[in-house]
Amino acid sequence: METLPEDIQWYIWRMVYSQTVLVDVITKHKIIWEDPSDRLLSLCKDRGCIEHGHNELSDLIEDENMWCWNNCVNNRCANCAAYGFPCSNLAYHGFNIPKLDCQWEANF
Repeated sequence: METLPEDIQWYIWRMVYSQTVLVDVITKHKIIWEDPSDRLLSLCKDRGCIEHGHNELSDLIEDENMWCWNNCVNNRCANCAAYGFPCSNLAYHGFNIPKLDCQWEANF
């Protein structure tokens, strides 16, 4: 009996995994930043610990509030640069998580 080529097997496995396992994981587990502990916030204050474009913070924002994210990240927000990322506008209006206010140095 002939088997499928490896690239086709990989593609089938990826599709099945994406439609079953990943959907289950995403719907059952919260993102760690939805309710960060004080210990987590104190542990990740070092310079460069938040990498813009390589974190899951944008996943916390509802689509109708993406304007806040775009204003800060794409336009290099002056408030984020002066006071810390995310600025109060993004923490309160974008994320709706006041604990994240001015946590990291903006390095975008």
